Amino acid sequence: MTPTATNNDKSDNFTTRICCMGAGYAGGPAMTAIAKMCPNIRVSVVDLSHTKIAAWNSPNLPIFERGLLPAVESCRNKNLFFSTNVEEEIKNANIVFIAVDAPTKSSGIGAGRALDIQNCEMCA
Repeated sequence: MTPTATNNDKSDNFTTRICCMGAGYAGGPAMTAIAKMCPNIRVSVVDLSHTKIAAWNSPNLPIFERGLLPAVESCRNKNLFFSTNVEEEIKNANIVFIAVDAPTKSSGIGAGRALDIQNCEMCA
């Protein structure tokens, strides 16, 4: 499956469709756990980074967490999908999670104390 491929056939038997925006340290493992525990739920993880999605669709995951690779491999392309097709996956989801980076602001009001929510705002 190509990094941008999706499998959104509405004729499937999934009871719920989850989309997670952000394929990083939070989104990838959390959605893998949901997919592993809930085989009747279709879980898609989307990201704008083609490189990151390609890694999730390969044996060389972009992060290491003990037990993550076998969990991903057991669900990938069954009920767990990684894609850059953000709009389509969100459109077809019943539930959308946002798991993007929100670093501390480095300038302006709240610098060093407040969160820079620019990435969250891009998801809206």
